[in-house]
Amino acid sequence: MDKKDLTSLLQKYQQGNCTKEEEKLLFDWLDALATDATDVAPAADMENIRHAIMQEIPVLSEKRKRYNWLKAAAALLPLIVGTYLLWPRQQKSQLAANWQTISNTSHHIRKVCLPDSSVVYLGAYSTLQYNSTRKVILKEGKAFFDVRTNPAQPFIVSDASGVRTTVLGTSFIAEYHNKVSRVAVATGKVSVQSSGGKTILEPNQRITCNKSSIQTEFVAAADLLAWTRGVTILRNASLNDLMLAIREHYGVTATTRLDTRKGSYNLRIADNMPLPALLEVVEKISYKPKVHFKLQHDQLSIE
Repeated sequence: MDKKDLTSLLQKYQQGNCTKEEEKLLFDWLDALATDATDVAPAADMENIRHAIMQEIPVLSEKRKRYNWLKAAAALLPLIVGTYLLWPRQQKSQLAANWQTISNTSHHIRKVCLPDSSVVYLGAYSTLQYNSTRKVILKEGKAFFDVRTNPAQPFIVSDASGVRTTVLGTSFIAEYHNKVSRVAVATGKVSVQSSGGKTILEPNQRITCNKSSIQTEFVAAADLLAWTRGVTILRNASLNDLMLAIREHYGVTATTRLDTRKGSYNLRIADNMPLPALLEVVEKISYKPKVHFKLQHDQLSIE
């Protein structure tokens, strides 16, 4: 969590305006604070902050401790932010260097090898960050992870909504688009922590999490693995899923005034399928809603 996000969340908590997801982010930050995590701040500075917070807190039960820590942290916001601003430039640079950022700005899949020898197939227009402790943040987009087994150190993938996937060694897809998180397992098992609690996913299972709902469904592993070969398979997909597939496959962003949650598309988009051919097929099979496309100079509108 950077200084700007921390400042905003602590202020919102102090005012009683935090959502459950935002409270969870703060709890994760407090967990790191309690364990002297150097990826939050240098150890000496963390000790100063922790000491100042504890001066504001009486003896507490375990049940209320984290909430009272947040209250004290909010009260001591100027100290926390000031500590960040007083870090030597060299320490800030060293902290930033712990996280590496990879962005795929093309509509082709990019293969990336992580420091632990795990492999990531990063989707089109996707961005992730990673460090040497098997932690990954999916900032936006889609990625297929083939994770190297290491029972001593779990592999953790988080996204901006607070959804966290923990594995020891497996292969799975994680997606994050427009505040919607999706995790699907090809092999092994993963644990997905969301606002609705913890869910264990096995092969051929997928979970979709958004602000209002959590849905688990079956999805064939063959469909998941086809994506890594440049083939997109949609089954009972919404109009929003279709628009994302078009952007990933062709690099074209579609716009529409229709309800993108509707639709039920079953399509196989091959790597060499021209976009006009796909649009013609979709127009013929579409219903509820019936769609029509207008493609002009790489601008696609759906009516």
